[in-house]
Amino acid sequence: MVGFMERNSKGEILLESNSNLDFLPILAAGVLWGTMSPAGKQLALLNTDMLTVAFLRTILMSVPVAIFLFLRDRDLFRISRRQFIFLVIMSGITISGIYAGFFFSLQYLSVSMTIVIFFSHPLITAIGSALITREPPTKYQIFAAALTIIGVGITALKGLSGEEIIHIRGFFWCIFSALAMALYSLMGRLSAKTSFVKQPTLFFYIQFFGIFWMLLIKSATTGWSDLPTLQWDQLVWVLHISLIGSLLGYSLYFMGLRKVTAATASIVSCIEIITAMSLSAFFLHQPPYPGEIIGGIFIILAIIMVSGKRARTTVPLQ
Repeated sequence: MVGFMERNSKGEILLESNSNLDFLPILAAGVLWGTMSPAGKQLALLNTDMLTVAFLRTILMSVPVAIFLFLRDRDLFRISRRQFIFLVIMSGITISGIYAGFFFSLQYLSVSMTIVIFFSHPLITAIGSALITREPPTKYQIFAAALTIIGVGITALKGLSGEEIIHIRGFFWCIFSALAMALYSLMGRLSAKTSFVKQPTLFFYIQFFGIFWMLLIKSATTGWSDLPTLQWDQLVWVLHISLIGSLLGYSLYFMGLRKVTAATASIVSCIEIITAMSLSAFFLHQPPYPGEIIGGIFIILAIIMVSGKRARTTVPLQ
């Protein structure tokens, strides 16, 4: 639905959608992602090799998407040599960061600490939007990203107060994961805007090539001796992370990127923090500290701010 039209300084028409339903897929994705942190922490407590989790996750995500594309349009499997190289590189960075790096950090940090450090990615995405997707963040997006960073900072203060030591290795993996998530959002938005790679094709090949990256990394590091010893409870958590949190969550997120910018999507998806903290308090008996609650309030304010502002898309003047 179009609310009104106006022209910018270049004579382009700005269409402004007045439907807040555009944000619902992003919000739903954030809620589903929020269930993965407690699940990942549970796997860490069960001494599960996180590279095994990442490897199985890429397989369990790739197969349903491949079936969907096969039934919908087989041409979506076709990519050029240039696209092949691009997708292999992007898969190595994003899958290693989001799938492996995030869960590595859970081995050293609490769920709350991991999730708030990870959510430095909205600010990274806002900066990248101006460079990659040519969508400079608005003043509201910048302010909302700043609110998110403040919320992250307030939450992380407990580590500086001695209540939790910020493990340097866990911090490194978490920051790497945040960078990968920002890149993933920007690539999804760029695909929706320009179709340099069709969005379903991008989504599939990022996961598919991720299988080989995880295969290579795991073979060179921890090996495969743990795979036959996986217990049923570990497999249940892996299935949840792969099919519910990842496959359904990222599908909704990519759907949302068709209507909203990467910067806005990154901020709205911060609902993941609230979900993860709530579930951790209930299931893992790790209630949030007062600083985490205050930080969560800042994040909710950021989500309300960008959700309340109508998203504009630019259409060249005919």
